[in-house]
Amino acid sequence: MPITRTAIALSLGLFAGAGHALEMETKTLDELYADALAEGGEFVLRAGGDEPSQIDYYLERFKERFPDLRVTHSVDVSINHAPRFDNARAAGGEENIPDVIQFQTLHDFNYYMERGLLDAYKPANWDKVYPDHKDPHGRWMGLYGVTFSNYVNLDMVDPDNPPRDALDYLDPSLKGRIILTYPHDDDAVLYQFWNLKEAYGWDYLEKLVAQEPVWTRGTAMPYHAVNNGWYAASFTTFWAFENFPGLNTAFMLPEDDYFLTWFQSAGIPTQAKNKAAAKLYLNWMLSEDMQGSWLQFPVRMDIEAPGGYGSVLRHNTSPGDFHRWMLKRPMVERFRDQMRQLIGPAHGPEAVDLDYTVKPE
Repeated sequence: MPITRTAIALSLGLFAGAGHALEMETKTLDELYADALAEGGEFVLRAGGDEPSQIDYYLERFKERFPDLRVTHSVDVSINHAPRFDNARAAGGEENIPDVIQFQTLHDFNYYMERGLLDAYKPANWDKVYPDHKDPHGRWMGLYGVTFSNYVNLDMVDPDNPPRDALDYLDPSLKGRIILTYPHDDDAVLYQFWNLKEAYGWDYLEKLVAQEPVWTRGTAMPYHAVNNGWYAASFTTFWAFENFPGLNTAFMLPEDDYFLTWFQSAGIPTQAKNKAAAKLYLNWMLSEDMQGSWLQFPVRMDIEAPGGYGSVLRHNTSPGDFHRWMLKRPMVERFRDQMRQLIGPAHGPEAVDLDYTVKPE
């Protein structure tokens, strides 16, 4: 066949019958639930996180909504989950392959997508997800926003002048009273330190280390430490935009500085066994019920964040920049080595193995 526009179109599958655009899901949650039960009623989730109970906030609601579905899940930092998934694939078959992978390591989704390792699927409400935070062909999608910023114990800082911007953390009164996650142990925190270096120079990082913060693995320990009054402040942790009652703490965005937000993303492995259950989960995660009750920025454009924070687009943050930064692996790994040299190696158990009832020293 001569090389013509027709030949090219045929080779790319652009004519009817050779392929078609992937449509969004049209089934209701109850219909998808029935499909999942008919499939076998099992669902296996691998979720990035720092402590085993970290996704219980929404997973328990998912289980209550679909009580006959047998849910198996594990939470671990994404840099551990991703190679486990790679090893399970290398072993062949469906054994140990989760039905949904849900990671912070956004560059992994590009890797899997480029190699045809994720199913193309568009849940209901797909069109309402921010365009930059989903694969346009349905291989992966953001599920909910995560913001790391200032979390302070108001009994331990001046409540009228708490630390909010980077230079505030150099206040001599905070020396030895700050708790931070090792940046070389968590890519999101590493990104925070990269931006501090870009904004304030290497000298700032040296001054911050001289403040003698307590360093910990994982980003959950800082919010436990602030809640318990063990330490006064952290900026390498997550909390709800609307504080929980009974705590004299506050989660605050910076006044001037750029801050970190990303959308925790998910996809269905091509080797997944329980794909109907996987579809049910993704549809529920993008539902108005879930998105409207999320603690921080929703991934849907039509739903605003709680506490009057509105849309992520109104703030000095860029989830898209974090994703682009994560793709620059040689630069990321080189900066990780620099942080290890500046701060020292990460000590202590893995984040999911920490005892969160014991004060880190």
